[in-house]
Amino acid sequence: MLKELLSKFKNNTGSQESQLPQEDSGSTHNDPSLLSSEKIKAVVADLTSANQIFKEAGFLMEQLEIEVGLVPKITPQFKQTKEISSEEEAQLLEQLNQKQMIKFVLLSLFKSSKMKKLLEGSEMYFYGIEIEITTAPAVKTIFKRKYQAQ
Repeated sequence: MLKELLSKFKNNTGSQESQLPQEDSGSTHNDPSLLSSEKIKAVVADLTSANQIFKEAGFLMEQLEIEVGLVPKITPQFKQTKEISSEEEAQLLEQLNQKQMIKFVLLSLFKSSKMKKLLEGSEMYFYGIEIEITTAPAVKTIFKRKYQAQ
């Protein structure tokens, strides 16, 4: 089925087999899982190398989930450790013009963390943020119920 989809894509885009990168012996550049693996490695490397930026922004990447499938997904999970001013947010974002994916993550963190005001005064508290990095990115703001000892 995957070969049929790739073939259909090549026919629709006018792509020719000869235009694809030449393979080394034993290498399979046409293998979508290899391309996905390389992209996943690059995104994970970007995220882990940005730990200092996240720290300056007031966030800690607590967990990183990697889902491999037809549509790979990388989901970093963050806790907010401190709040910074709007000016500090703007300065950090300005530094990231060459790192668009990290800039997207920071923008998502800043916007999502502001949502904690939605449930102020309720039994729920702001717990953390998950960002799904995939073909259709999504950001989850996580709230949990406060439990009282009885």
